[in-house]
Amino acid sequence: MSRAILVIFFCTLCHASLPAQDFFYSTRNYTAIDGLPQSQVRAIVEDKSGYLWIGTEGGGLARFDGREFKVYTTLDGLLTNQVNGLRFDKYDNLWILHPRGVTKFDGLHFQKFQAPANHPGTTKPIRRAYQLNDTLFLLSSNGFTSKIYQDSVYYWERENYKDKQVWYSHVAPGGEICLFLSDGSIVVRSESQSYTIARDMERVGKIFNIFNYKNQVFFKSVKGMFLLDLGKRSIEPLTWEIPNYVLLYDVKRDNFWTTNGSAFFRETRQGEKIKTDTILKDISINQVLIDSEGNTWLASDGNGLYKYFIQDFIRCSSDKMRGVMAILKDKEGSSWIGTMNKGLWKIRKGKISSYIDEKESYRNSIHCIKESPDGTIWIGTSYGLGKYNKETDQFDWFTREDGLPGYSVVSIEFDEKGMWIGTGNGLSYYDGQSFKTFNTENGLPSNGIWALRYLKKLKTLFVGTDVAVTSIRNGKISTVSIPEMVNTSVISIQSYQDSLLLVGTGGTGVIVINPATNRRKLITTREGMASDFVYFAAADEKDYLWIGTEKGINRVKVDRQFDVVENLHFDYDNGLTGVETNQNAFYLSEKSKYFGLVDGLYEFNDLSKQRQRSFDVHLTDVKILYGEYSTREYSDSTFGFFKIPYEPALPPDKNHITFEFNRVDKRYSKSVKYKYFLENFDKTWSLPGSMNQVTYSNLPPGKYTFRVMSTNNKGSWSDTKLAYDFTIKAPFYQTASFVVGMFIFAGGVITLVLYLRVKQRVNRIVMLERIRQKEQETLRKEIARDFHDEMGNQLTRIINYVSLLKLNGHGSDNGHDLYTKVENSAKYLYNGTRDFIWAIDPVNDELSKLFIHIRDFGEKLFEEKAINFRAFNEVREKIKLPYGFSREANLIFKEAMTNTFKSSEARNVTLTLKRDDKNGFEMTFEDDGIGFYTGEIEKSNGLQNIRERANRINALLRIQSVKNEGTKIVLNFTLTKTLKYGLAL
Repeated sequence: MSRAILVIFFCTLCHASLPAQDFFYSTRNYTAIDGLPQSQVRAIVEDKSGYLWIGTEGGGLARFDGREFKVYTTLDGLLTNQVNGLRFDKYDNLWILHPRGVTKFDGLHFQKFQAPANHPGTTKPIRRAYQLNDTLFLLSSNGFTSKIYQDSVYYWERENYKDKQVWYSHVAPGGEICLFLSDGSIVVRSESQSYTIARDMERVGKIFNIFNYKNQVFFKSVKGMFLLDLGKRSIEPLTWEIPNYVLLYDVKRDNFWTTNGSAFFRETRQGEKIKTDTILKDISINQVLIDSEGNTWLASDGNGLYKYFIQDFIRCSSDKMRGVMAILKDKEGSSWIGTMNKGLWKIRKGKISSYIDEKESYRNSIHCIKESPDGTIWIGTSYGLGKYNKETDQFDWFTREDGLPGYSVVSIEFDEKGMWIGTGNGLSYYDGQSFKTFNTENGLPSNGIWALRYLKKLKTLFVGTDVAVTSIRNGKISTVSIPEMVNTSVISIQSYQDSLLLVGTGGTGVIVINPATNRRKLITTREGMASDFVYFAAADEKDYLWIGTEKGINRVKVDRQFDVVENLHFDYDNGLTGVETNQNAFYLSEKSKYFGLVDGLYEFNDLSKQRQRSFDVHLTDVKILYGEYSTREYSDSTFGFFKIPYEPALPPDKNHITFEFNRVDKRYSKSVKYKYFLENFDKTWSLPGSMNQVTYSNLPPGKYTFRVMSTNNKGSWSDTKLAYDFTIKAPFYQTASFVVGMFIFAGGVITLVLYLRVKQRVNRIVMLERIRQKEQETLRKEIARDFHDEMGNQLTRIINYVSLLKLNGHGSDNGHDLYTKVENSAKYLYNGTRDFIWAIDPVNDELSKLFIHIRDFGEKLFEEKAINFRAFNEVREKIKLPYGFSREANLIFKEAMTNTFKSSEARNVTLTLKRDDKNGFEMTFEDDGIGFYTGEIEKSNGLQNIRERANRINALLRIQSVKNEGTKIVLNFTLTKTLKYGLAL
């Protein structure tokens, strides 16, 4: 074994004296292959969202989020593709400096400012820019300045410094602008003041390097190093010096980043001396930027963009040792490393021992290393089981000839009494004396054994085969029911929290299972795993799950429900150049963690204590129909650098929306996962994924909130969630006003239809009623005529005959009285018949004729006693009466008149017809007779009869009588209601 390999093993596994910062730092180069538009990088800046903006010489502008470069050129709006400098103003606008002008980029639009070609200040390229208040000042390389204020450009040759030119500009740590003029003086400007510091050219000399150091401004000249003391407004010489050109002072690491034009250095001050470490050779670096995540970015002249950063993993072995298959650190502190074909290595107290079998090469292929409870080291190889003998420092071998079911031993496990050995041809139990074989004949589902794990708490051995997980307890073999991994190979089984198992499978991810309850959770690529083919899954002292796959290593944290709450993926970008892991090649302890990959041994460098910044998730665009229409047209305002429209209200036909979102992570870019949820549309959050856009098509009208969350730089779901509100307007036929209008219209149509149908039915009923009434009238006329002709004539003849008999003197006095009674009865019957015939005749169904009929009766009646009778009719129009009304009203007032005639002793009586106050009618009969007490006659048949008659015609009858003052009978009635005998008109 070479000396270099021995030294590396010694340093890593025994924690020797190589400095940690040297050991774990790494450099990553980004070129055109990665998407960088040009290898000559002139400027780099970082914005508030974490994006890195890169200006190139001829390739335009690039934006880097840790995963990919987005390039902007003149086709997008740049003035030119040559970028000399970049600067963000206080409004987050990016100013892009070009040789003959500038471009302003607000995140959405480019605005170009072209300098006049014949102006003296534009003969040299613009190199610097600084801002005071709202004015941007531009400095060209020949010392001329210009300014841009409110998007207007002002050019002049000298900035009012009495014909002095500005050779350098520098921003001090406190934000002051230091202008180094051509006469040697220094003008210091801030937002509140401006002053000049004189410089002795003889003493200081020509300045060529200015930089900030520990909140102060330093500069180098041909005379040495000087301090520009802004507090004292003086220039002080320094006793120490930095040999190379200072690009940046790193405050956190307390070192200078320097260059000599052909190499890049990290220089650290140690007293008055400077220690120099070479970082890059034969490379010219223009600018150094330390971003918010702790990465150092280097802009090179012709070699692209470099990232210098602390690696998560460092390879501990040389290229001559590849394929680390197993790692063990025993109780005595010795480190054991098994390789794919270079045998076994032991490191103890700085001494490295190699165990390579020269005779049997298959024994140099190590599959597993295990330490028994008594401290014995056992190894499994491709040709037998080896037992380490401390006294001889050699191994004793057991093969198939000694009782093993197969030659290749891939897994070893111990219980309280003995040792379990998994081979490619079955399982064996060794009690120290002999081997007992378990295979398909004993109940195993397969003879291909991959993994073993004994849980002392359950006193059960769990066996991973190439088809299932099997348990053995007290010699009884049974299959563990895991429906998610039917016919799936089990490559790794490790314990987790004493009573749980971590099962790594060949294609189904990792299963966390409680074997006592069979409660389990599957962790796959859906939860952010790099791959579902798992070589190992093991837990460390903090219950982090380390999962090795062919695509690197995932560090996962689960909660009590086994849901993933943290997930970081480590691969080539994090130092794992080999990427693919191996089954038993891991060692996890509180102090150190080692992993064996196909290209060697790696140590993990825990950076969690550095607490670097993690940026928030944000929207980068909201598109309609993949950008065919702009959402900004439907919003009154925008927000953020990318000018996202604020709460847009989109038309109903613009309901195909794409949301683009991002979280910048320039360190663990591949670990960033997203979950999204469209409130009022989705039922639940999406599965975690690395896709940073989602499209929703044919969204129904309504109000929505689009929510996004992402993992942070620890792999856990950040508390910061993005919520974006927008509205899809309803089409006019779905609006409330349209629906209400349609309801009203439909109601109107229905009402009209119903009205027409009802009207038709009513007309038909009215027509039928008219026909019926006509028939009734005809019938009533015929009846009235028949009664008048037959009964009336006969009664008249009877009366005449009786009168003749009385005139002829027939009969005695008694007979004469009898004739008189017959005559009177016949007259009474005749008068009643006349009233009946009058009421039957439809011609008399009129209010005025009713009044005349009652009036005529009164005139004939009261003239017999010379009682003064008057009648007044104030209703002039014709009022049709329902059938039956005339008869009842006639009888009411004839009864009243008869009573007045017989017993009132009245001298004057009055009959009146008029309208009342309620748009009805009132017929009144009044006398000035002796009157009566109404209570005395309440029970009389006459009063009851007329009240019943009034009720029949729905009329109100009122009787008012005062003793010796007369009597008044009032009948109030309306003709708008249906009466008992017919319809009112």
